[in-house]
Amino acid sequence: MGMKILLKLGSIALAILVAVGIYFVKTKGQEKIEEAKAPDVGVCLSVTGTINAEHEELDCDDANATYKVASDDGKCDPTESPYKISIGSTNSGNVADLCLQLNAKKGDCFDISAEKKVACASTKGSSSVAKVLSVGKSGATCKPPAEAVENAKRKIVLCLVPNA
Repeated sequence: MGMKILLKLGSIALAILVAVGIYFVKTKGQEKIEEAKAPDVGVCLSVTGTINAEHEELDCDDANATYKVASDDGKCDPTESPYKISIGSTNSGNVADLCLQLNAKKGDCFDISAEKKVACASTKGSSSVAKVLSVGKSGATCKPPAEAVENAKRKIVLCLVPNA
């Protein structure tokens, strides 16, 4: 009779251990997957704030998609914005070093002082807003009065004019 009780207790203990193991795999394993996520190269973003900035992944055609992730190695071109994002658990110290380039196409407008994509019509005449006249490959020249902004690492030239 004592042996049957021990077997039952052992079975109950084993079932509890299995349930606890499944719980940790499902909850902590999923948490790790979600925590470790950083935007991939080529993904477009909207970034808000400067200290502890938040980002939102958007379709590149979205009017709010100001940036595109150009690199995840931290070696940014001077025309790119460095963006560090914590990955892993809060205290892990793991950081993704991203380089963000403007998600620009012909006709887009950017508020240069705020580093934000803006509507051209509502910002016409603003001295801090530049309009993208063209996007070309490195070495391309811009027709005056446009100014060239060359991203040598990505081999891209943006020709910008005031949004007059």
